[in-house]
Amino acid sequence: MITFRNLKSMALLFAVILCASLLSLQPSRAQDLSAVEKIYADLAKLPQDERMKRIEEGARREGKFTLAHTLRGDLGNGHIDLFRKRYPFLKVEATSDIGSQDAAERLYAEETSGRHLTDVIGISVADGVEILRKNYVARYPTPAAAKINANLRKANDPDGRWLLFFWSEHAMSYNSNMVPADKAPKDWFDLCNPFFKGNVSFDPAEVRFITGIYNIMGEEKAIKWFECIGANNPIIQRGHTQRIELMLAGDHMVQGDNYLYHGLSMKRKNPSAPYAIVLDTPIIAGMGASFVNRNAPNPHAAALWMEWSVTDESQSYLSAQLRGPVTLPHPYLPDTVKLVENIDPPKEVADRLMAAWMKLVEKKR
Repeated sequence: MITFRNLKSMALLFAVILCASLLSLQPSRAQDLSAVEKIYADLAKLPQDERMKRIEEGARREGKFTLAHTLRGDLGNGHIDLFRKRYPFLKVEATSDIGSQDAAERLYAEETSGRHLTDVIGISVADGVEILRKNYVARYPTPAAAKINANLRKANDPDGRWLLFFWSEHAMSYNSNMVPADKAPKDWFDLCNPFFKGNVSFDPAEVRFITGIYNIMGEEKAIKWFECIGANNPIIQRGHTQRIELMLAGDHMVQGDNYLYHGLSMKRKNPSAPYAIVLDTPIIAGMGASFVNRNAPNPHAAALWMEWSVTDESQSYLSAQLRGPVTLPHPYLPDTVKLVENIDPPKEVADRLMAAWMKLVEKKR
């Protein structure tokens, strides 16, 4: 398994698998650079102080910036507002009501049609495959990449086609009033215990969760797990936050999968909330990054966002909102937690896993 303390192994595995599928997508000749990338290549030759001065001067001339930010709702809006306050000379057109895959598809559709509208998208690295394959992403070399925690740095792109700025997790949690200490789950297969029959909830089939389980267990073991939890009559209900609220209200015992920060946010508001996290079993980690459009209409403003996203101001905000920063310690997970990146398997494997989940867990034939 991979520990948070030694994420170097996880990051290397991530880089090997992802780069294997994208190796042919890395143009190397100078003439392959877009006009935006030529600006970035020239900026990279400058001393850092001069480089940042040129970036800000260019952003002032451009005066605007378009961002698709997939940290949704108040979380994303608060992050964007901090950027607006830091750079009030920019008119920021941003959305925070779009999913990661949708944002990637938006950039794909715009660029395919020759409409260069969006400067930057903030998405899961796993959702960037198609825009990378089509070479719609700028290579943005920046010294800011060195700020990323050493144990996460290899999950960043060495060619600068994305810059990590947060990560989030899928994991198990339970109602500590309903689950005695000797019954508390310590492993994913503990959810097969008859003690939990009819008391474990999941959202309907989620690709990121199912592929995360695959990366933890492998295909054969994952399908055996689907079979045993399906036999334990799981609750299938859409809505991560709603399921957490129901569990804490005593509706059921365990979240088979959820974002841990939902429960922690509730526990902050009500310290007596019976919320406990399972830290003994691997947690599914998803890396979030910013991607610059290689035809960005406002390349200097886009660069300003990239630089700002890994500043202490940006990272401290994310940490305070219980998201995983990439330059600071995690706000609540210990160093010893085991993490597995939810890298997509080959399509035929993903299809088999999805079919098995639907048949065995959701009982749809």
